[in-house]
Amino acid sequence: MKGVVVALTLVTFILLVPGVTQPIYSVHIATEVQASIIPDPVEVTVYEQTRSILGTVAELWESADYLVSFLILLFSVIVPVAKGGMLLTSIFVTTEALKQRLVQVVDVIGKWSMADVFVVAIFLAYLATRDQGQSNQFSVEAPLPLLPDIEVAMETHLTSTLGPGFYYFLGYCLFSVFWAQVLRYRLRA
Repeated sequence: MKGVVVALTLVTFILLVPGVTQPIYSVHIATEVQASIIPDPVEVTVYEQTRSILGTVAELWESADYLVSFLILLFSVIVPVAKGGMLLTSIFVTTEALKQRLVQVVDVIGKWSMADVFVVAIFLAYLATRDQGQSNQFSVEAPLPLLPDIEVAMETHLTSTLGPGFYYFLGYCLFSVFWAQVLRYRLRA
């Protein structure tokens, strides 16, 4: 039975690693310009960014946002690894008092774990920015009377996509919550 418990606990780590290293979110902002003097519209990428959790932590640290960087690292990497490590340790501990103490610490950590909140925040950011657009039309008067006025239409699109890291991290959150409940029940029984 210990082999199954270890294997399933390791599944949480297998989901966590790509969850924090793979892209979780991509944003693309492009402007399409159509002018009466240009036969085909021209699209210009204004902004494009793909982020992973660890990549974001590194960028925040480099830009001197130390507190935010540390908090994201703490709640998305350090706490999950510590929690999983304690659950694995509790399987092999022979003294009942230490085993119960580890389970209690995991319970406390679980209450302060922000991984699930982090997933919800990413998902809300995705929903708030997916497929939004804005159109503008205007005329430019010719500087000389013989030149025609130019009609210009501009449309800006903001598109966001969830990357594979989001789904791995979501899988980690769901599986670790379920597995922690099963282990707690088993260890208390």
